[in-house]
Amino acid sequence: MSDESRAPKEERYLEKIKELDLIWRINEQIMSFEDLDTLLESILAGAVEVMEATSGSIMLIEPPGSGIMVIKAAYGLRKEIVNKASCKVGEGIAGLVAERREGMLLLDDLMDSRLRTRRKVSDALSVPIIAQGELLGVLNLNTKKDQAFGEFDLFLLNTLIKQVATAIERGEHLEEVRLQLKELEDEERKTLDEMHRLTAELEEKRRYYQRLRQHLDKLYRDLSALSGPVA
Repeated sequence: MSDESRAPKEERYLEKIKELDLIWRINEQIMSFEDLDTLLESILAGAVEVMEATSGSIMLIEPPGSGIMVIKAAYGLRKEIVNKASCKVGEGIAGLVAERREGMLLLDDLMDSRLRTRRKVSDALSVPIIAQGELLGVLNLNTKKDQAFGEFDLFLLNTLIKQVATAIERGEHLEEVRLQLKELEDEERKTLDEMHRLTAELEEKRRYYQRLRQHLDKLYRDLSALSGPVA
C-alpha cells in the first residue's frame, strides 16, 4: 500500500480516535455530574486537548432566550477577558457563528471583513452548540499547537459538538432537577417541622382539655351535692 493511499485511512482512524476520546470524557462527566460549571470546564478541557488547541471558551446564551452570550467556561484565557467577555448573537466572531448556526474556520486571510477590526485572530475554530434545534451557545478554540487548524479540524469539531450539545442540555436539565429537588426537600422539611409543631401544640391542647374536663366534672359534682336537700 502506498503512502498516498495510507494517509487518508490514518487520518480517518485519527478522527475516530479523537471523537471517541472526547465522547468517553463527556459520558464520564455526565455519570459523575456535580454541577453545570464543572461539566462545562471538563468538556472544554477535553476539547482543547483532543483538538490540540492552546486556549478556548464555551459561551452560553444567558438567560435563555435573551440573545446575550457570556463565557461559562474558559481555558488559557486571561481572567479579565473572561470576566468582561459577552456579546449579542450576530456580533463578533462567536455572535456571527451563533447567528449563522454553522461552524467557522478563522484564519487571517479568510476572515470575514466585518471581524477584522473587532478582534485579532490568527487561527481559530468556532462552532455553534445546538440541541434539538435550540441554540445554546458557541464553542471557541484558539491557535492549534504546531500548526494551523484546517478543514479536517472543523469537520471533527462539528461532529463532536453534537455530543457536547447533548451533554450540556442534559447537564442543564440535571441542574434544574436538582434545584427543584432541593426546593421541594426544603419545603418538605418546613412542612414536617410545622406538622411537628402543630402536633405538639395539639397534644398540649389535648392535655389542657383533659384538665379542664376534670375540673368541670368536679364542679358539676360539687354543684349536684350543693343542690340536694339539706340533711
